[in-house]
Amino acid sequence: MTFFRFDIDTRSRMAGRFIGRVRRELLKAIMEEKSGGLTQQELARRLETRRSDINRQLSGEAEITLRSLADLAWALDREVTVELRRAEGTAGQNIAPTTSTIGYQPVRIIAPKTPNG
Repeated sequence: MTFFRFDIDTRSRMAGRFIGRVRRELLKAIMEEKSGGLTQQELARRLETRRSDINRQLSGEAEITLRSLADLAWALDREVTVELRRAEGTAGQNIAPTTSTIGYQPVRIIAPKTPNG
């Protein structure tokens, strides 16, 4: 039986959550504009780029730089706001419990003895 174990450190967890929030906000703004008739093709035309580039950014296949975020916000007639605040360690944020085995040796699996062994 194969087991996979990996730990996501705090830095990666925070980065992933931030990227997810940015993408969610972009998609939310696009859906609001879509109800008014905006298409990815029109968004690409406003940004003077290809629709496939917009699609790759929004689907997560391409990175969104701060410049491209600002450009997308401009094309959507939106304003980007940023707030840096101290992290709150509240329950439900995938924080490793104090009983975690992170940092300890891997668990050894001891197979039961066979009748011939």
